[in-house]
Amino acid sequence: MRGSPASRPDACLARHAVPQRRHGVGALTHAAEPREPGPDEVARMSADLARRLGTARREDPAERGNAARRGSASGTLERITVPVWVHIIRDHALGLPDSAVARQIAVLNTAYSGGYGGADTGVRFALKGITHTDNRSWFRDPLGFEEPMKKKLRVGGPETLNLYIAQLSRLVLGYSTYPYWYDDEPVLDGVVIDWRSVPGGPLRDFARGFTAVHEIGHWFGLLHTFENGCKAPGDSVDDTPAEAYPTNGCPSKKDTCPAPGGDPIHNFMDYAQDRCMREFTVGQGVRVHQMWDAYRRPAPLGADAGTRKAAATIERPAADGAGDEVPSAAQGDEEAVIEAAR
Repeated sequence: MRGSPASRPDACLARHAVPQRRHGVGALTHAAEPREPGPDEVARMSADLARRLGTARREDPAERGNAARRGSASGTLERITVPVWVHIIRDHALGLPDSAVARQIAVLNTAYSGGYGGADTGVRFALKGITHTDNRSWFRDPLGFEEPMKKKLRVGGPETLNLYIAQLSRLVLGYSTYPYWYDDEPVLDGVVIDWRSVPGGPLRDFARGFTAVHEIGHWFGLLHTFENGCKAPGDSVDDTPAEAYPTNGCPSKKDTCPAPGGDPIHNFMDYAQDRCMREFTVGQGVRVHQMWDAYRRPAPLGADAGTRKAAATIERPAADGAGDEVPSAAQGDEEAVIEAAR
């Protein structure tokens, strides 16, 4: 998860952001992050991934060759095209304009194809539709109202990216679920970002759309580059150098661990400002494909049925209560319209 200017989150399943100080940084730089896994959870995630990949290859000998082609650091990675539904949450006129959606999707495709630098991960994104919901409560506290919001709006299966765009707190720009959690909580699967962080948004240091790039990295299963600090296994990716603590701002260089290699300050999974971010590594691309195979790859037949079923216009009943500071979910739920992407 990413925080706003001069801020980033510590690992904590907290409902609201709480300012924190990080080792090596003298100023207030972080907020408690919702849904970021702690060290024990990360260890369980890694063990489950290894188990799933190992089981698949033992059960299907042909899968050994397929996995090798998908996960080879020296070869071209298989193309993954992710269907995307964008859910725009507004407080009347306040919120993301529709014109920004295409710009955000373009940034995702450029970033994951290596267009800003670094490796081509083999991932592309295809916009399938946009929903609109006018709900003051959901807009101003998407984490607090996460379950009712996602129950009403979520589309598709594990392979479908649901991107919810609302307004988060001053210290938080976005958060994501991880693929490891999908089986237990499928309705909560997805990414939430602040509408002000999209390309051309009003947040000066975070207005290139890279918050979505970062959070979707988590949705694919990528960890922060500073995971575990200088200790193994780090972020479980071999070609991202160890990093003791997150990057703040956009330094010319930074080296916080004794192991070879400077900190990956330009990596999308660090915490630098948008102007400093530009790359994924080959190893991160391999990790994305491993996670996709283990948790998100759709079944051969009918994989996109949920998305097709929802590609109709839905009108929801209007209700009063948008003027209350924190109304109930029912009070603020005025309208949602699903539009098929063109």
